[in-house]
Amino acid sequence: MDRESKSAGCYPDDLRGIKAPARLIVSDADIVRPAHTVEVFQLLGGEVPGDLLGLPRSQPAVLPGTTHVALVDRTDWLVPMVTAFLHAPMPSVK
Repeated sequence: MDRESKSAGCYPDDLRGIKAPARLIVSDADIVRPAHTVEVFQLLGGEVPGDLLGLPRSQPAVLPGTTHVALVDRTDWLVPMVTAFLHAPMPSVK
């Protein structure tokens, strides 16, 4: 994603301004490229050395061997991931 252009209805500065935790879930055979999801993760403050700076407030997940449509059939993976994310303590904003 060009950091200056509009993507998926949002400008990069809009994404950078989101302070709430986000769980980004994509399939490896999705119409949404995993690389795009990583770019959004970066704009949300991710991809930092967690041992040094603390864990980022957003978390990406790429489900292997899964298409966009079949994502909803992966409840064995989705339920534990989403449940843990929703029950995690709110991270402190740095």
